[in-house]
Amino acid sequence: MPFTPRFAFAADTSRRVLRQSLLPIAAASLLTGCLDSEGFETNNRYGSITIESSGATNGRAQATAVASFFRGNELTLPTSRITADNCGTFNYTTETFTPGDLTAGNELQLQVGAASYRMAESPQVPRLYVLSGQQSFAYGTGDSLRVSVPGSPGGFPAGQVAVRLAEPVQLGPVSGGAINEDFPVSWTSSGDENSSVIVSLRYTTSATTTTPNAQVLCIVRDNGGFAVPANLLGNYYTSNPVARELNVMRWRTNTATVDDRTTIYIVSTADTTIFALP
Repeated sequence: MPFTPRFAFAADTSRRVLRQSLLPIAAASLLTGCLDSEGFETNNRYGSITIESSGATNGRAQATAVASFFRGNELTLPTSRITADNCGTFNYTTETFTPGDLTAGNELQLQVGAASYRMAESPQVPRLYVLSGQQSFAYGTGDSLRVSVPGSPGGFPAGQVAVRLAEPVQLGPVSGGAINEDFPVSWTSSGDENSSVIVSLRYTTSATTTTPNAQVLCIVRDNGGFAVPANLLGNYYTSNPVARELNVMRWRTNTATVDDRTTIYIVSTADTTIFALP
């Protein structure tokens, strides 16, 4: 089964690589990269729900939602609750959502405060659940989201999971750095030990394109600041400045156990990107 990106356990290559090569808790990306499609020795079932937002207007973020449901072997689910900062260098590419192999009922119900939303299987992509009748929903700082899965006979059973939605990242001044110097990044902390922050400094190693294809990737505690180590930044500082980007993402996860072999995993992310860094 190919890697399944950009949904609860799969957001993009940065988060996938973080799990595979940097630390086991990495970002939302990542469950399906671990699922084994051959044999299903334990026949475990995993539900994946991803809530993604970028930026905010007047304190309100706009989020999208995608869900998918899979069978697979035992694995350790990534968690946003970390106790140490970690960094590495990796390729950078973006990927797209793909469906699971289980259905979970006709409509998932989402509740954010007094507002409710529905998710149904995409007409174009069966077994991939998306918001019904709209592209996004709004939420504010401190809001939580609860998802109710109706369940399907012979498929994924009924269950619920909730998560405090990730607050948009409010970055401090970004001035970049110089070769042989750390790259400082600051933001307003959420004050929540259950959230962490992913910092990605992206750049190109190509002389013929300005599209980033590499990155220095760090997963750090949400304490308001981090300096990307200079010893990882040699290629970044010698790359084409036009292609340099800084992406900072806050993410928060939660899991709910439905039965002894069924788990629902939810992740909420909020990010911001600064382009053409010095």
